[in-house]
Amino acid sequence: MTLLDRYLTRQCVIAIVTIVGVLAALTLLFALIEELDEGNANYGFSHALQYLLLTMPRRIEELLSYGVFIGLLLALGNLAEGGELTAIRAAGVSPQRIILALLPTLGICLAVNFALSEFLSPAGERAGMQSKQQALLGQPIGNSAAPFITPKDGIWLRRRLASGSEFAHIGGIDRQGQLANVHVYEVNALNQLIASRQADSGNFDAESVHWELQNVATTALNDRTIESFNEATWVWANPVNPEQLATQAFSDPRKMTVVQIWRYLSRGEQHRIASVPFELTFWQKVLTPLTYLSMALMALAVVIGPLRHTGIGQRLTIGLFIGLGFKYLQDLFAPMAAVFNVPSVLAVMIPALIYLAVAQRIIRNNA
Repeated sequence: MTLLDRYLTRQCVIAIVTIVGVLAALTLLFALIEELDEGNANYGFSHALQYLLLTMPRRIEELLSYGVFIGLLLALGNLAEGGELTAIRAAGVSPQRIILALLPTLGICLAVNFALSEFLSPAGERAGMQSKQQALLGQPIGNSAAPFITPKDGIWLRRRLASGSEFAHIGGIDRQGQLANVHVYEVNALNQLIASRQADSGNFDAESVHWELQNVATTALNDRTIESFNEATWVWANPVNPEQLATQAFSDPRKMTVVQIWRYLSRGEQHRIASVPFELTFWQKVLTPLTYLSMALMALAVVIGPLRHTGIGQRLTIGLFIGLGFKYLQDLFAPMAAVFNVPSVLAVMIPALIYLAVAQRIIRNNA
């Protein structure tokens, strides 16, 4: 690493950390106001603050791409305002060489993003959701012997069968993987209900790879009759294990790791529309290096181009608009994956590729 690389890396990392810190503080403030609006007497200020601090890694992860762009924009803009960038260019350093000097900064940001996305965020989300649900239910926080931690809307599962499909709703799951309030609905190939079962609880048999439901009330329907009966136990031949259920109970796609999303998609038991958010999130995580590169190139292009002689206020304002523009492009192309059956990887790549193309053109015109 040359002197130029070390200097740019230090300036850019300081700027990115400052921007992400400011954005995270603002996000925490607004999220705290929203959490305090729960309207539950058991859920107070300390509970809301604990939940937000535990889930802060995921919020920082979401802010990091915008922090990278605005931080690089401010760092490079300050160098340009002080004449340092002009001196670097006058010494024969090309824009392409400056991009190479920014790669260590992007590498550091990618390492932080990986640590947040794959380790800190999932663990924090799980602990935060558990503490919040315990507080809402009036249970002692952190009590490992506490009863079921029930997701707000429960867990829905769909599984294909030889004769049709099976839909299951799980009311809750505890730390030991025991289920509570399970409803299983079976439909035939014509989507007609042929059986429904309601169980008080369920345990997973790892050796046989199935669930054993207890206190099951069954209703079987055919063309002419309806039969109802009770069973002490019933074998539910669903291979989804407690770890996978716990992931779905406490996380949406944004809060899951790449491996967890991949396992969800590999089951292939969900409708196409239901799988699209998971596919989009999966490719957003995998293509994070491309996003960071496009942001870095756009920041350099803006600084050596239209904002070469502007102050920090104008650069910050323009940077916010450019960052929002990237988000709007993501929101524009993401629905195409479901509505027009566009591959999710392409819907995620298009905004980054647009920014790369625009940035390269600006740099070429001002090189």
